[in-house]
Amino acid sequence: MPYTIKDLRAEAAEMAGREPGKNWHKRFFKKFPELQPSKGTKLDPKRAKHFNEAVIKDYFDQMECLHARFPGGIPPQHIWNMDEKGIQMGGGRKNSGRKYLFLKHKKQKYHIRSDNLELVTVIECVSAAGEVVPPSFCLQEGSWPDLRELDDDQWGR
Repeated sequence: MPYTIKDLRAEAAEMAGREPGKNWHKRFFKKFPELQPSKGTKLDPKRAKHFNEAVIKDYFDQMECLHARFPGGIPPQHIWNMDEKGIQMGGGRKNSGRKYLFLKHKKQKYHIRSDNLELVTVIECVSAAGEVVPPSFCLQEGSWPDLRELDDDQWGR
């Protein structure tokens, strides 16, 4: 779990035996410019388990082996990417504004947070050749949102 500024100040207080001044953390960041407070992106614990360099490298190694097995490789129209996006239906919790400490050069800044709010899942599929399948919506049992007014050209957006 990444540290918050509050966590950092608590660690400093424990080491020093007294509370640091109110601007201590600002001087700390000047001394260690590779760290920066930043809001992280939420990452579900189940996803975090498989979101690492070894798993991703293994995926691309397997893709390379598949391409090598077939003369000329796998045609782009036979390679598809599926993506899903959860959308909260009823508003939800407000952002706490809490910032976490990350290394500056790291592009991905995640903190793990579980959420049990009602979601609609939107699934899209796109081929390496650019073909698009209209999105699918996965809803919980109950009333459905009215999608009848969407034009055909809006489905791929």
